[in-house]
Amino acid sequence: MKNSLLTFWLFCTILFCLTSCKNELNVLAPSGEEAVSVYGILNPNDSVQSIRINKIYLTNGDALLAAQDAGQINYDSSELRVSLERYVTNNSTPVLTTVGDPNKKEIILSAKKITTSNGIFNPNQTIWQTKDKLYTNGNYKLIIKLKKTGKEITAITNMIDSVKSNSKPFIYHPVYYPSHGNYITTGSNPTPQNAYIDYSTLTATQKIKFNSIANAKLYNIVLRFHYIDSLLTGATNTGYVDYQFPELKSSTLVGGEALEVSFLANDFYVNLGNEMAKKTNSNIKNRRSHYLEYIIKAGAESLNTFLLVNQPSNTIAQDKPNYTNISGGIGIFSSSSRSIITHDMWNDFIDKIACHPNTNPFGFCTSAGKKTTICK
Repeated sequence: MKNSLLTFWLFCTILFCLTSCKNELNVLAPSGEEAVSVYGILNPNDSVQSIRINKIYLTNGDALLAAQDAGQINYDSSELRVSLERYVTNNSTPVLTTVGDPNKKEIILSAKKITTSNGIFNPNQTIWQTKDKLYTNGNYKLIIKLKKTGKEITAITNMIDSVKSNSKPFIYHPVYYPSHGNYITTGSNPTPQNAYIDYSTLTATQKIKFNSIANAKLYNIVLRFHYIDSLLTGATNTGYVDYQFPELKSSTLVGGEALEVSFLANDFYVNLGNEMAKKTNSNIKNRRSHYLEYIIKAGAESLNTFLLVNQPSNTIAQDKPNYTNISGGIGIFSSSSRSIITHDMWNDFIDKIACHPNTNPFGFCTSAGKKTTICK
């Protein structure tokens, strides 16, 4: 394969589950001349930040064979100096980068070798990481220095905060709607039933509401159902099923815009049954419904643009513009955030899961801890 472009582009796992796949770029480096590919999405909610940095160049050989050579697609840790600086407002002077460290104004990322699943590219990869706790505001600047030549590749992203769990629309109140495990056992105002999630009325329209946050464009919403398996051996296992909703996009980047997704309660049971059918059900004595998580992941405008440009084309015309916000290289450097709220389930909801025709075959117990085939 002559003049084939060797690329390595990480699209497989984007942090708030926003994914895209692409293995070719129309940006070509002169034959034999090396270019830099960058993929990094900072998330202040994560305990570890990871940035992927790879080599891109034209090769006169077979690109598929070259892709299996870890030395041709990876930088050695001795070749790069990778760092982060933080800036606020229009100030050109770096400020503090790490929450809890009153002196740190630069984060130096460390190289780490990882093993990915087998595929076109060699599974032995090198990524750059830091465990520093990032701020949720300001701009972070990525600086990649090629030690041999002194060349610097840079990129800047504005950080975004999380959707606030204490905002009124986001199914939250520390007393009236406690989080998972904070059970209401006394009092009639509110009644215990009002403190739990109840999707037992199948025809009811349910909504997940929240307000947009400043500088975030893209929102991914997941309703995660947690359950506990009791095994024939006496042991227990935990598992979960996701109900994924269509992406939402805010009309502006100001923040405070009311957003929501809605669904029929019956669709929850249909989705749960479909997903449980994909799981291994051997050695299960019974299952217990545990609790719900409402997960909202937000992405910055640059991430939204990157995914939009690189999404598959549905037309005959396959030539599309390239998007990169990397100065001196190609790729994406952006930010995301994550907000999670947990809630417990009302007994009627648990009972309905046990007897609904889509979920009954999977051994879910009633709120009384019994399996049933008799449903009202």
